[in-house]
Parts: sequence; structure tokens; C-alpha cells
Amino acid sequence: MRAWPPGIVAAVAVAALAACGDDGGAPPDADPTAVTTAHCEYVPVAATAGSGGTVTAGALEAGAADVVLRVPVGTALGGYTSRAGAAGNAGVVDERDPRISDGFNASIGVESAPRVKALALTAGGETVIILKLDAIFVYEEMVYDLEDRLGAAYHGKILVTASHSHSAWMQFTRHSVLIGGGGNYRDHVYRGFLDSMEDAARAALAAQRPAKIGFAVDDAFDLDDQINRDRRGENDDLPGGDRAEDRLVLVRVDGTDDVPIAIMTIFGEHGTLMDDVNPMASTDAPGAIERVMEQQFDDHVVVMHVQSAGGDTSPVGHGDLDCGLAPGDPDDPCLPFAKLEGHGRAAAPTLMAAWQAAGATMDGSIELEMLTRSIELGPKPETFTTRDGALAYAPFDLTRQADGVVYDGSGALISPIDEFNAPVGVALCETAEPTFPAGQMPGTSGLVPYGGCVRLDVATEVLGALLKLESEVDATHVACQTTRTSMSALRIGDYVLGTLPGEVTRLIADDVRAHSPVDDAHTVVVGYAQGHVGYILEPEDWLKGGYEPSITFWGPLEGAYLVDRLADLMPLAMTPAREDGTADGTDRVDFAPYTDDFPIDDPAPMAGTVPATVDADLWVRGGLPAQAQPAAQVPRVGGIATFVWNGDDPVVAMPVVTLERETSPGVFAAVTRRNGAPVQDGDLLVEYTPSPLRRGSASDPQRHVYAVEWQAVPWLGAPGLDDLADRGGVPLGRYRFHVVGATWTLDSDPFEVVAGGVTASVARAGAVLTATVQLDAPRGWRLLDLAAPSNRPVPVRGQDVTVDLLDAGGAVLDSRTLTTTAAGQVSVDDPDVVTATRARFTDRFGNAVTVTL
Repeated sequence: MRAWPPGIVAAVAVAALAACGDDGGAPPDADPTAVTTAHCEYVPVAATAGSGGTVTAGALEAGAADVVLRVPVGTALGGYTSRAGAAGNAGVVDERDPRISDGFNASIGVESAPRVKALALTAGGETVIILKLDAIFVYEEMVYDLEDRLGAAYHGKILVTASHSHSAWMQFTRHSVLIGGGGNYRDHVYRGFLDSMEDAARAALAAQRPAKIGFAVDDAFDLDDQINRDRRGENDDLPGGDRAEDRLVLVRVDGTDDVPIAIMTIFGEHGTLMDDVNPMASTDAPGAIERVMEQQFDDHVVVMHVQSAGGDTSPVGHGDLDCGLAPGDPDDPCLPFAKLEGHGRAAAPTLMAAWQAAGATMDGSIELEMLTRSIELGPKPETFTTRDGALAYAPFDLTRQADGVVYDGSGALISPIDEFNAPVGVALCETAEPTFPAGQMPGTSGLVPYGGCVRLDVATEVLGALLKLESEVDATHVACQTTRTSMSALRIGDYVLGTLPGEVTRLIADDVRAHSPVDDAHTVVVGYAQGHVGYILEPEDWLKGGYEPSITFWGPLEGAYLVDRLADLMPLAMTPAREDGTADGTDRVDFAPYTDDFPIDDPAPMAGTVPATVDADLWVRGGLPAQAQPAAQVPRVGGIATFVWNGDDPVVAMPVVTLERETSPGVFAAVTRRNGAPVQDGDLLVEYTPSPLRRGSASDPQRHVYAVEWQAVPWLGAPGLDDLADRGGVPLGRYRFHVVGATWTLDSDPFEVVAGGVTASVARAGAVLTATVQLDAPRGWRLLDLAAPSNRPVPVRGQDVTVDLLDAGGAVLDSRTLTTTAAGQVSVDDPDVVTATRARFTDRFGNAVTVTL
């Protein structure tokens, strides 16, 4: 998560000095004994369901489900503070009213709909549910609220993990520090998440049937960095630090009839291929892996990418666009969605090999047990004592100057650590120099990264005012959500899955496996799960500085402390007894009910109708369309069909748009993928604009105008056309868009997909004609090639092309079919080249272009 990037820090530094002074001294109320959690509300954690019994192997039943999150467009996207209106304006497209997003820029559409996926497992009298959210992180209250909704049998039995997409909805958390990465809490958003999670969990339970499960573990995963790469160079000199995520665990769940049910791909990678300029909701890199993997099967298989050591690992994109203007410029449709699909395609062969390997380990009878525990975090410094007491903090005391000595003569850390001195926690620990001098810990100037740390009371005061964030933090009041977090241990047969509540780094994952009750091969580390504390680093890694320590709140010992607590919990999952996971834990944070106060149009004016003219303020990625209905004809490859309509207020209902194709005169049916799913998001872009952009007053309704775009190339999972070499072959015929609203449906006018998209450049030298045949989609966004930019001419590589030499009257002088080179070239050496006036090039799908010689 890139909550407070360096550029934002620089932007607010002046404001910090103005607000807080610059002497770096202790505030008047610096007495650490005055720090209180009395303003925080805590409630007991319900005892683990089934505790007191015995773990026995039993026949496995499994079910899975996939539900689109019911969250309105206009909600802020999470992960980048630079999307805040006062802190960079990344992703802004117009002056629309941020009624939901408030201090952050509103999202304006959907590229790939964020989802919640669920896998329910039952064996030996135990039922557990694993849910994966497309979200920047997990808010731990979601876990406990979902347990309560499903009933007492699920207390301690629900594991929630996040994809960490930086283009997914946020505003679901009441963590008063982490809201700096995506805006204030909105109850509509939280309820949308929770309702969707409940729907997915219940659907997975209802779908359960006799099943078997297998694991594949690859400890030499992606060593050539084709899927992910190391993003943290600061720790390269630490043992094991100079590597990307190199461990893959794949969990395969099939029915006993050998029909696949679900797949979990477990490895770490950030969801950051789209970067902060993207204003559209997207599942980003993890979702792309899921979508491509799902289309490797003829049946509907729920694929869940589960994060592991993603904290210091970035995804690798393949294929991109050539941006003529600045990325994200509203006048340039250069949002790099193409490289998402390229990422998924690059990963699929490795993941399918692991799926095949897991097939050799399938077991239909397993032991199953899960425990969840709430643990204490700040503000007591003694809580973080770790490594059997070898490392500890000195008491917090802002009147004390640090001695500045971090390591002893052997290079080991000196304990107790007096440099970390923060009664309410810190942030921005990145460099040796102070960012906001008023919030610096005493005596740390010049020390990496202590010198860059800013006490949270100062950081939240400055950033809160700038970004319109709501926080309870001051010099004596800690952020309540930084005082507790949750973790779980799940046994599946001989394997134990241990969760950590944040951005797990590789060295932390190694440490967890070293402290596991089972061997390394049978220990699975799950990150971004059950809560969120920011980045999780080893003490030695934290002290290297860099970006990752800047989003931590309790200093260098927090990561090792979390490993200790998980090491306490995991063995309980592997014993024959069913223990109560809460027994050695603590209570959890709770919050009073919250009511949103933004206006909602229900019903929305003119919902379910097509406007006679297109509003000038309408934002569409490909530019303002001339009309609301699609053009009558749309050529293959570069052609884009666009449809505009008036819909519901997105807070009431988001539209569901499906591509349909005419199957007989006047009869249309949904276009489907290989696995039978309809073509919707991921291939269709849905964009939203309120009209007018800003309300005159809260009582003035707005029209809610939507647009959908489809580029005429084969959809992901198109049967027989899913290779990139098939991009020119989308089936010809008549199509339309079908829209489902809250209480209405709407169909666009039909449009006809016709041949097109091929271009050629030629050179003639005597009797030799050399041509380069290409596909061209200058305003497109879909992936055409893994190497060349997909919005520039892309060579038709290694395919048959028919070359016709024509005379002035159009008669064919010579016709031959040739195979293009890897550069898309063909050559004709024939006397007719001399007399020909034109050449026609036709690809294997019948797309043709004629070029004058």
C-alpha cells in the first residue's frame, strides 16, 4: 500500500511546519503515562466454535462462489494518497462532486469488477470458509461481523484475505490512520462489502459437495522474474533479502467426480500494475491471474489468488500501450489495461503446471481445524518484546534524547531500543532526515529510518486537515485500530496456513516457516488477512529504511512480535484437540453505528432510458461519442462500440452490462466464455458521469449517465479464439449491449461487427515486394501483443496471409499465400510485381487491406 508517497509528504511539509512548529521538541503534554485508550470501545471475542472437541479426519465436502462486490462507482479507490484532491489529484478526470469520496477523487467506472470469492470446506465435523476480497486490505471488523451474521458455528472459522489491488474500492475501514490511503469510512460501502461477503459465503456453503483436495509447492517459483520481481533494494545485503517471491503454493479442490471446484494460487505480488493515474475500479494484477486461469477450464472454476509475501514484491506486466500524452490524461485513452491480461497470460503456464502437480496429491479425507485470535498491539512498549526477550523497547518518554547507538560492535541490535520513542505510534519512517520536524522522535535526526519517523499525533493532525480525514489521534489518544489486530491458523490435512494482518515481506515469511510446528514445505503463509497493520518487516529489515517502513506504526519490533504471536497459535491447529483460539488472546476494537449523510437519488431521474443527445460533460475513455447508440458498423480490432444510457444512482444499484450476439433473426443471446460465463466486465469498460457534475443543493437530483465500451477483438476465453494470434478473428455478425438496472432492463440498438483492422506498409525494389502486415487499434485498450504497444500497429506474426497483386483495373495478376515472419513481413519475388499498381493483403480471418504501390 502506498498510502503516503514521498511526493505527498513534500507537498504537506510546509503545512506541517506552519501547524506544528519546527523545533522537534516534546509537546507540552508529552507524559507517556497520559496516553490513553479510554476513548476506544472494546468487546470480547466469541469463543472458537467447537472448542473442547477432538480433531478427526473426515470426508471432505467443498463448495465455492464468486460474487461482485455491491459497491457504488464514485467510491474512492484505495492505496494511493496521491488520489486525494489536495495531494496530487492523480486519476482526476473532471470536476464531479465527490459526494462519497469526499477528500479523495471519485472513481469513474469499472474495468474489472472487484469481487469476493469464497471457498467452504467441511470435514470431520468442522466447517471453515476462506474469502478473498478484491480490496487494498482487510478491515478486521469484517471478519467478526460476518461470523455474527453466519452464526455461532462460524466463530473463529472465517478467513478473509485481500488481493491488495490498488484500484479496488476503499472507504470500508474505520482505521483512522489507514484511511489516509483511500478516504473516510462510508457505511454504504462497508455494508456493500459485508452483504456481498455474506452472499458469497452462503452460496459456497450451499454449493458444497463431496470433494478432494491437493497441494503443490514450488520453491523455485519464477526465478527469471516473468511474473513478479523484487521491489525492495534496501535489504539486498541481508541474508535472503536479494530475491523476489520465489515460493508458490497451489491448492486444488475438485469434486470426487473430478470436476474442478476451486483453485487457490498462493504467492505474493502487489496489485499495482495500474498505478495511481487509473480512475477505474480494477482487480489489477491478482485479478488478471484469476481471469486467465479460469479460462483454462471448460467448467466454472472459482480461482482465488491469495497473497503471501507480497509486501516487497511487484507484479511484472507484459504488453502495454504507447501513451502519446501523459498517462491518465483525460484527453488520452491511455490507461494501461492491456498489461493486466499480459500478466495473467505470462503466469498461466506455471500455474497450470502446479495445478497438474497438485492432482497427484489429492485426498478426500482430511483433518480440518481453524482458530482465530485477537492480539494486543500498542501503546505499551513492553508488548513488543521479542526474540525471547533479546529485543525490547525502552519505556516511551518524549523528554528523553536517544543515544543514537543502534548496533553493537558485532553488528547486532542493541536492546533496549531507545530510538523508537512514540507513545501513540509513528508513520513515515523512511529516511534519516525529518519530514515533519515537529513530530520527530527526540535525538533521532540523521538515523535511518528513525529520523524520518513522524509521531502519529502530528502526522494525522496535518494530513487529516489537508485530506479531510476523520481521526481520534492526538498526543494522548492513540488510534484505536492500532491497539489490536487478529490472526488465524488453519489446518488442512498435513498443512498449516498461518495468517498475518498486513503486507508480509519475504524475510518475515521465512521467519514464520522457521517457527512453524510443521516443516517448511507444509507451512503456508497468508498475508493481507484478518486485519491490517501496514508493512510487516524483520527488525534488521525495518532499519534499512526505504518506503516499506514508512507504513508501519509500532517500529522495528512489530513484525517480529507478530511472528511470535502466530508461532503461538499455529501449533494449536495441529494438535488432536480442538482448542479455543481466544483463550490467550485479548478483546477487539468495536465502533458505534455510523450513518452516511450524502444525498441519494432513488428513484433516479430518467433511469432506464437512452438520452437523445450525449452530454458534453460525459467522460468516456475513448472520447465523447457522437451519439448514444453504437455505430451501425464496428470493424474488427480497432473498432469500438459505445452505448450511453441514463441509469440508477450507483448507490442504489450498479448496472450489469452483458454483450449479446444475434443467434437467429431478431434473437440475441449472451456471448459466453470458454467456462460458460457471460462476457461482462474485463472486456467491457463501464464509465459513469453524474449530470450535472455537481448538485446545486442536496435536494437537487442528478441524472446518472453511464457508457459502455467494447473493442471488437475476441473476448477472454473466446472458444477457439483465445490466443493472441487470434485477435483479428472476433466472430462477425450483429451484437448489442444488454443492461440490467434496479427495476428495469435496456437493450442498445444492434451493431454489426465487420472485417477490418489490418494495415500494411510496402516497399518495392524491382521485382521484389516486401510488406509488413499489421493489426491497428489506435484507440484500443485490449492486449494485442506481449511485446509491441497494443495501440500502435502490431505485426501479424507467423500467420498465413494471402497476397494479391492487382493491375490498374483491379484484375489479379498473381495470388499466393505466405507465412509472415516474426516481424510480420512477407516478400514476393515475381515479374508481376513490376507491373502491379496495388497489392491486397488478406489475413486468415478475411480481414483485408489494399495498398497502392
